[in-house]
Amino acid sequence: MIPETNLESNPSTPMIENQLADYFEACRQRIPNFVNRHYSLRGAIDLNSKALGSDILVAPFNFLMGFPNFLLRLLALVIELFGGHRAARRMLTFHLGLPTRVQQELAHRLRRDFLVLCRHPNAADQGLQQLVRKAAEEPMQIYLQTRNVAADVTAGTLAAILGLTLLSQFTPGSISAGTVIAHLVAKQQAASDFILGETLGRLYYTLFPVSPSLGIIATTIVLVMVTIALVAAFSGMVHDPVQRVTGIHQRRLNRLLDAIESNTAQSITRGYRPKDTFVGRIYDFIDWIKGLLSF
Repeated sequence: MIPETNLESNPSTPMIENQLADYFEACRQRIPNFVNRHYSLRGAIDLNSKALGSDILVAPFNFLMGFPNFLLRLLALVIELFGGHRAARRMLTFHLGLPTRVQQELAHRLRRDFLVLCRHPNAADQGLQQLVRKAAEEPMQIYLQTRNVAADVTAGTLAAILGLTLLSQFTPGSISAGTVIAHLVAKQQAASDFILGETLGRLYYTLFPVSPSLGIIATTIVLVMVTIALVAAFSGMVHDPVQRVTGIHQRRLNRLLDAIESNTAQSITRGYRPKDTFVGRIYDFIDWIKGLLSF
């Protein structure tokens, strides 16, 4: 329960600070139950099943925006190093991509079950809810964006495993996998048209590889990208239970709460900076380099 309070006085008074401290302590006590309820295998399936529908259509575009979003956050880091803290924080909330039903559902559950902001407050309760709701806007937006990175990492890992299993090559993303498949398609087409038959054609083009056309390369990359994006849209069914077991979800929710608490105190902080955004782009760098070397 959010403690009763009257925010007509200055919110920085000791009385209000004590009430906020009680409220945030209650939120921390709810973290284990929230994680177990929404990020267990059953909870993750229920949450990520919301991706069925419109999320499938926006998944390829959001996946394509992963690398530009990384560049934006890298630029924000540089701006902050030069003292532009406010500009950097605003840039962190800017996200290229379309909202998904999974994100909207998770935001609703965070407000309802974690921050307890969805119930109708009484008159004494309303001011505190408004203060917390406003303070939570920026950290919540950044928290939800970290799920895109976790999805990309999961999809990239699955792509790498399938590449090693089916293609005998390390393919951590759409570019590397697409170029490998394009070479296989070009080889198969050339072998089928070989004058001495397809079997000898495969042997010949194994010794003397044929280069695929740009059209084949582009088509395979797009198809692989769409496939990986669709996998990423539902990958929370895999990475949410894993992050629950490893304690990542618990730590992330604690950092989220720290950021909201700092905002309510109107303190000058470095802001909420999940490192997931930068870690998640490692696959992209490897994928781009390996893809370019395959041409």
